[in-house]
Amino acid sequence: MSAGGAAPRKAWLIATGDELIEGRTQDTNSGWLARALLELGIEVERMHVLGDDEDGLAQLVQLCAREVDLVLVTGGLGPTLDDVTRHALARAAGVELEHDEEIALGIQRWFESRGRAFAQSNRRQALFPLGAVRLANPIGTAAGFLMRIGRAQVAALPGPPRELEAIWQGELRGLLSERLELDVTRLTRSYFLFGLPESSFADQCGAWMDRSENPRLGVTAKAGVLSAVLVARGADAHARLATRCEEFEVRFASHIFSSSSSDLAQALFERLLPQRIGFSVAESCTGGLVAAKLTGIPGVSAVFAKGFVTYSNAAKTEELGVPPGLLAQHGAVSCAVAESMALGAARRAQARLAVAITGIAGPDGGSAAKPVGMVCFATVLDGVVQSEERRFTVRGRDLIREFAAQTALDLVRRRLERR
Repeated sequence: MSAGGAAPRKAWLIATGDELIEGRTQDTNSGWLARALLELGIEVERMHVLGDDEDGLAQLVQLCAREVDLVLVTGGLGPTLDDVTRHALARAAGVELEHDEEIALGIQRWFESRGRAFAQSNRRQALFPLGAVRLANPIGTAAGFLMRIGRAQVAALPGPPRELEAIWQGELRGLLSERLELDVTRLTRSYFLFGLPESSFADQCGAWMDRSENPRLGVTAKAGVLSAVLVARGADAHARLATRCEEFEVRFASHIFSSSSSDLAQALFERLLPQRIGFSVAESCTGGLVAAKLTGIPGVSAVFAKGFVTYSNAAKTEELGVPPGLLAQHGAVSCAVAESMALGAARRAQARLAVAITGIAGPDGGSAAKPVGMVCFATVLDGVVQSEERRFTVRGRDLIREFAAQTALDLVRRRLERR
């Protein structure tokens, strides 16, 4: 039993579809649901991927329903014969399927409102296991459903992520809270960090990541960003969470860039906007990735007016004013050239703040002195320039470019915080 509260509820997730086991499509739903369940205090013990196999799914659900409190099945709710989830769950529960004419009419109206023909095969989507609660799909034709099998609440959700998420937020989350009698004194807090390897993070956390800890700490890593979630349980959850958050913020102060978004560009924009600090970017090896991340943010034009992609030496000279002699002396991949690029970007965009990136993304072009993965960065703020070199050991050109772009954004964030 966890300290400070009852033992958490357990869940298994099952993602279905031949396209998943054949590698044609990636299962992103299970990860999303695991995070959503954690916020409710429900721990995912296992994730399964299964093809379009009615017998196999029925047997697996029966097994799950004997072991855990909740089973979520994603996919297999479409109109074709290989969409077998509704039939498999009915078999697992030992009940028949029933036709819901109201759902069928709703699907027909959905097609008619879009000027599309309603096929009779879509009536298959109005079949539900007897006694199942329907879960409305506000953006698609595949309604989900919730039923009890054995000791478990079993929910079926459509495969398209937007539809799955809409049903979860609209009805399923609340229904599960009621049916599983979840402890309402479960509180969560998220932090997003950059510039710290996951292994180093785990070492610094120590016992905080122990499964018996309260608050419980979980972490995931993607493109250098660590997403950490603290979950506190029990009557004293508020005090426990507040204490651990204070400790966490002190321990990882230099690496935390947000408590609301895993997007480094968004976090930087939120720092720039209140002060209306104009920002520019000069990119070589990242080829516009930093600018793309920034321009994906609504309203960013208030602070970001211009970026430069200067891939060749000639472009660095023509667009940013980098002296040819500097390029000849130090080479394009050097801190000296990065500094000149940053100063040129700030000057030509009339911006107070700029960042420059120049490096070797590979797979060719490296040497013993300047290997693939070597990237030089420079930031300039109000005419004062700073630079540094990083060497990324991640595999592949795309990953090196992604890490370089993320690092550039983080260096600018840090520069602003040091002002």
